[in-house]
Amino acid sequence: MPTPAPAPGRDGSVAARLAALDRRSCPLGPMREWPQALRASVSLILPADVQMALFWGGEHVAIYNDAYAPVIGDKHPRALGRPAAEGWAELWDDLEPILEQIWATGDTVSEKNRAFYIERQGGAGEVAYFDFSFSAVRDDRGEVAGVLSVIAETTATVRAARNVAEERARLAEMFDQSPSFMAVVRQPGQVIELANDSFAEMVGARDLIGRRLTDFLPEIGGRTTTDLLDAVAVTRRPFRASGLRIAGACERFVDLVCQPIADRNGAVSAIFLDGSDVSDRVRAEERLLLSTESLRLATEAAEVGIWDLDLGTNTLNWSARTKAMFGISPNVAVSMDDFYAGLHPDDVAATGASFAAALDPATRSVYDVEYRAIGAEDGVVRWIAARGRGIFDAQGVCRRAVGTTVDITERKRAAAVLSESEARFQLLADTVPALMWMTGADGEVEFVNRAFETMLGLTLADMRARGWLGLLHPEERARVASARSTAFGERRAMGGQIRVLDRDGQERWVHAEARPRTIGGVFAGFIGCAVDVTDAHLAAEALEVRVAARTTELAEANNRLTAQIGERERVEQTLHQMQRLEAVGQLTSGVAHDFNNLLTVVVGNTGLVERAARAAGVDARTLQRLDNIRIAAERGAALTQQLLAFSRKQRLATRALDLGATVMRMRSLLEGAIGNAITVDMVLGDDLWPALVDPTQIELVILNLAINARDAMAVGGTVTIRTANVDRPDPTRPEHPAAGEHVMVEVSDTGTGMSDEVLDRVFEPFFTTKPVGKGSGLGLAQVFGFIKQSGGGIAIESVLGQGTSVRIFLPRAEATPDAPTQPGDHGRADLSGVTVLLVDDDDAVRGVTADMTGDLGATVIPVAGGEAALAALLVHPEVDLVIADFAMPGMNGAELARKIAAERPRLPLLILTGYADLGAIADVPEDAIVQKPVTADELRRRMARALDRRS
Repeated sequence: MPTPAPAPGRDGSVAARLAALDRRSCPLGPMREWPQALRASVSLILPADVQMALFWGGEHVAIYNDAYAPVIGDKHPRALGRPAAEGWAELWDDLEPILEQIWATGDTVSEKNRAFYIERQGGAGEVAYFDFSFSAVRDDRGEVAGVLSVIAETTATVRAARNVAEERARLAEMFDQSPSFMAVVRQPGQVIELANDSFAEMVGARDLIGRRLTDFLPEIGGRTTTDLLDAVAVTRRPFRASGLRIAGACERFVDLVCQPIADRNGAVSAIFLDGSDVSDRVRAEERLLLSTESLRLATEAAEVGIWDLDLGTNTLNWSARTKAMFGISPNVAVSMDDFYAGLHPDDVAATGASFAAALDPATRSVYDVEYRAIGAEDGVVRWIAARGRGIFDAQGVCRRAVGTTVDITERKRAAAVLSESEARFQLLADTVPALMWMTGADGEVEFVNRAFETMLGLTLADMRARGWLGLLHPEERARVASARSTAFGERRAMGGQIRVLDRDGQERWVHAEARPRTIGGVFAGFIGCAVDVTDAHLAAEALEVRVAARTTELAEANNRLTAQIGERERVEQTLHQMQRLEAVGQLTSGVAHDFNNLLTVVVGNTGLVERAARAAGVDARTLQRLDNIRIAAERGAALTQQLLAFSRKQRLATRALDLGATVMRMRSLLEGAIGNAITVDMVLGDDLWPALVDPTQIELVILNLAINARDAMAVGGTVTIRTANVDRPDPTRPEHPAAGEHVMVEVSDTGTGMSDEVLDRVFEPFFTTKPVGKGSGLGLAQVFGFIKQSGGGIAIESVLGQGTSVRIFLPRAEATPDAPTQPGDHGRADLSGVTVLLVDDDDAVRGVTADMTGDLGATVIPVAGGEAALAALLVHPEVDLVIADFAMPGMNGAELARKIAAERPRLPLLILTGYADLGAIADVPEDAIVQKPVTADELRRRMARALDRRS
């Protein structure tokens, strides 16, 4: 039966408007033409008090009730009966997917507090919130024909809740993100009721609420937390403190305020804690104090040792230099007992008193003492200057003590030598029958000899009190003062006859000469000498010639004395430089020795593995890798030879050499090494003397210098190699040759040159101005070591932007140059039946050498030292050859060789060495020395040659 027309709503406005719809105003046409399902649905929603809307058909035509109309504002009534895309255009992107989903699936879609952007008041947009439920409305065939929407606007509720939540979040964020830590602790019992993140981070824990504060902070500022908070509760007064130490998960320092909170009855029910973690500040202040003090102490002296005492743990730390001063090995731990045990008995009391004063909070004195230390391991007595101070915390407790030590043994010895020298000078000056004096740069008298007292009755104190003008006759003062002022200003000599007054005012004539003196090139005042010429001045003019001659002699003596003083200063500077280079040489030779032992193991084992690999038919790639290892080890061996060259510990084969012919033979080699962009010029001297030098080493030196010259010229240039005979004067620098006849070879370039700072360091090992990977820094160091070992010298001249010239001076040989020889292979190939006694204290070196010797067919008897070798010779008389390492504890290789020669003089012996004191092996034949690392082929040749010599 037909469904009746929808009844009007509460006020009938929407129903009336629906009844007036036609085809022009509504795509569905007049209500009488609507489908039965639509009219039935409209009949349900119009009288309802709930906000309801119906979106019908493919265009989602909107039909809603009177309760819904206020929700859409001024969209009503024009949205009624129109497609939803028109009335809800601004939110259609949100609404359409919901409607289409329901049309496609028939499912119901519901949401709470869904936000929609809607324009419902004169086009002004806003975000409104709704609870809604969209469900499908089906037609008579059961298919989806429309969507029923039931909504409730919740905008006011959402906004109110959001405001409340935002306010709470803002307050919580302010509390949690506060840079200071905050907490509320309930009293009594110290139970945490509230705590922010900073507080949780400070105590190092989470889930704090409901737990006791003392579980996390048992102590605050040296007091128990319970005592502190109970005191705040009882006194009802806030507690404030800065830099408090708190004990918890980790030690921290805080600025803290504890504020009591009273309840409505006036009783303290809680305590509010507010503070800041200032641990970084406190520790930074401690570190700054320590760092500043350490830096100040370290800059007070050169070559210092460091000491650091932690008073909390009583832990003493010494640097390796400080340990060396006390004769203790670097890896040995030390304590304060070791310190006091190492002091000289006469210095213990004064040193202990000074140290105690430095740690005393009342005095905080600077620890500054000089004492003698007796080496714990070497027994050597050394003078040490120690400085330091205590480091105190905010409470005045000394936590640490730090300082420096300086070995002043040489300074003490130098002071003694200087004192003796000054005494000799004083004695010499006092024996001269003339007035002698010295002044400072300011003109004040610093020294007078005894003649002042015997001749004038004046002491040094009198002269300082009077000054020079007080010594002069009044008529002389203006003239002498002017001349003296000019001489001091121009730093030039002055002299002449002047009248002086003795203690009693008696007039005497003296002839005085004064010369400026310098120390290290700096003007230091004048040194002068004056002779009494009173009798000569009053005598006949004939005596004036003799007086002038005598004065000249004394002036020359004065000049010689001044020159001797300058010479002494120059010699001291030269000695310092030579000692420095010698110390570096000792270091490098030791490194080369240890490195050669390592390379012996690498080279030997590589050769053994390579032969085994070839015998086993290993692939070529693996064999190539073994070859790469061998090549790398041989390059390492070459590097150690360079180190030995610098330290002057290598064994040289010197002979008379035609240096000009050697340079000419190297021309093609040099041109190939330098390249086509650089011109090589050779200027060879005529009638060149023979040079006494190792031919191989001098060729390496010339090649090394030529490559350095090439590297100094980025875009081409000229390398000039010149030879000449020279007669050198006395040396003025450590690297210069001794005076006498030398053969010179000079390598010069037109490159960038070097600064004075670089020139001062060119002979230091590993110092280089080349980029990383372009040089080892051993070039000039190696040249220096070889040339000095050969008895020659070296001189370098360089100008920035113009180039560098390096001159090598070799001693002149008395003999005629030898003809060059060609090396050859000697000796048998098979060593079967030969018994070899192998002596080496290094297990790895002994093992690989034994394997190599065994592979050559020999029978090997390995032992680890000299005494064991002598014992083995008694048990094994069949030994044909001894191979011994040089550097062994107890008895070295040279000593073993001498003892074997005494017992079995015909038994051949080879000495393997990576480094040896040349003096210690001076009596060992050259062909008995085998340089580490040694290959199997070289070992076979040397063994065969030694056995052939015995035959």
